[in-house]
Amino acid sequence: MEVQLIRNATVKIRYGGKVWLVDPFFADRHTLPSFAGKSPNPVVSLPLPVSEILKDVDYILITHLHPDHFDAKAQASIPKSMPFFVQPSDVEPLAKMGFVNLNSIENEKRISNTTITRVMAQHGEGEILKVMGAVSGYVLAEDSESALYITGDTIWCDSVKSTIHEHHPEVVICNAGGNIFSPESNPFQEYLTLHRTHKLIMDEKQVLEMVTDKSSFKVIAVHIGALDHETVSRKHLKTYLKTHQVDTKRIFVPEDGERINL
Repeated sequence: MEVQLIRNATVKIRYGGKVWLVDPFFADRHTLPSFAGKSPNPVVSLPLPVSEILKDVDYILITHLHPDHFDAKAQASIPKSMPFFVQPSDVEPLAKMGFVNLNSIENEKRISNTTITRVMAQHGEGEILKVMGAVSGYVLAEDSESALYITGDTIWCDSVKSTIHEHHPEVVICNAGGNIFSPESNPFQEYLTLHRTHKLIMDEKQVLEMVTDKSSFKVIAVHIGALDHETVSRKHLKTYLKTHQVDTKRIFVPEDGERINL
């Protein structure tokens, strides 16, 4: 397989003879509001033109519809007939956007030679879960390829641990920016009164927990370097894991646009 990080959680994957684009987020730099009061988002530009990102794509795979995973520019750029694979709750909103080739994955679906299994994700902890909505991860399996687990936006939790132990992925694409909402930067003031900082996805400590829980898979850490409410940088994540004796050959922390062949 080949995994190319585009930006944030947007990855382009060559797998099972097909090209999958996960969570397309195409917004121009500084065109979206801040999440933490530090900077408009995204904080960096796309590394490639949208036309090049979409070149040769066979399928779109969506973990959830938050704007840093599927934004207005992506909605306008992707052909309405492109095949989408999505969690059930996202079918109706996407249909209202005009997309017509929507494949809902309740549990498992087979496309060409690849089996896609939808698995649970937990986008945060505590009170913030009231507004995060449904989020999914996916496991891709194909006879000639290594099993691939795309965690989606999730913290390290029982469902992620169960997925790893049940499906035995050889590669895990993990969203690892340690993004948080704090009482001071709460974008949901109308709905929530936050009294403490709420973690939304894995940080360096939770990535360490994940890789030490089961030592056989490789990790590609993404969802880093694009948004102003992150707490983990690429440099810090690599240094932290190395300091804790994690084999550096197991961990990939790609730059935007970088390709990894496995």
